[in-house]
Amino acid sequence: MLKKRITLAQIGRYRDPSRNIKHIKKIIREYKNSDLIVFPELILHGHPSLERPEGLLYREMKLFYKNMAKQSDDLYHFIKETGAKVIFGELRGKPGAFYNTATYVDRKTIFHYDKTHIHWTENFIPGKRLDVIDTPAGKIGMCICFDGAFSEVWRVLALKGAEIVVNISATPRDFRQEYIQRRLQGAAVFNQLFVVYVNRPDKIFSGHSMVIDPRGEIIADIGSKTKIQTVTIDLKEIMKWRKIESIYPNRRPQLYRDVVNRKGQSL
Repeated sequence: MLKKRITLAQIGRYRDPSRNIKHIKKIIREYKNSDLIVFPELILHGHPSLERPEGLLYREMKLFYKNMAKQSDDLYHFIKETGAKVIFGELRGKPGAFYNTATYVDRKTIFHYDKTHIHWTENFIPGKRLDVIDTPAGKIGMCICFDGAFSEVWRVLALKGAEIVVNISATPRDFRQEYIQRRLQGAAVFNQLFVVYVNRPDKIFSGHSMVIDPRGEIIADIGSKTKIQTVTIDLKEIMKWRKIESIYPNRRPQLYRDVVNRKGQSL
C-alpha cells in the first residue's frame, strides 16, 4: 500500500523531564497507528543554546542530564512496545560533546542521524553520514534544521533512494518563515520527493510544520500554534511526476564536480 499516514507532532517541551516524556508518550499512544509520527528537533532533552545560557547549562549539565541515556532508552522501549513508528529529536553524548540527533524507532529498528551541518550559534559534534532507511512509511532520509539550507544534503538523500526526507527543526521566529517555505519547496521539486518538516511552536519558535509533495506543492501547513495533525500522502505521486519530468536519467554528474571543489571559494 503506497498511501501513508504521517502525523506531524508540532509541540513544545516541558522543562520537567518527567512531564515532557509523559506528554510525548501520550501522543505516541494516541497516534500509534500512523505510518510515521514526527516530533521536532531536540524535543526530548532540549536545546542547550536556547533553553538557558550555554555557560550556565554546561556547568549544570551533569546534574541536569545525568539520566539522559535512561530517558532515551525508556522512550525507545515504549515505542517498540506500542508498535509505533516515530522520529524525534534528542541529544546523545556527554556534556561538552553532544550530537544533535534525529532518532527513528519502530519495533525492529533504532536508527540515529546526527546533524551534519552545525549552525554557528550551536555547540555540537557534527555527524559524518547521510543515510536512507527502509521503514513502513517508505524509504526515509533525515536531516535537522540548518542541514536543510544545503541543497547537497537533499540531493544525496534522493540519490540514495529517499522517497521522503524528514527535516526536524527548532527554527526561531526571527528567521522568516517565507525563507523556510521556499527552501523546502525547492528541495521537494528539485529532488522529486516528499518533504516532511516538523518545527517547534511557542514564543521562541515559528511552527508551520508542513508536508510538501514531489511537485513542490504544500499539501499541509499546520500554522504557528501547538497542533498535531495527520496527513495522508501517496508515494505513487513520486513516480508519476518523475515520468512527466524526467530529471534523474538526464543528469550529467561529470559537470558537477565543482560542487565539492573548494578551490576559489572565498565565502
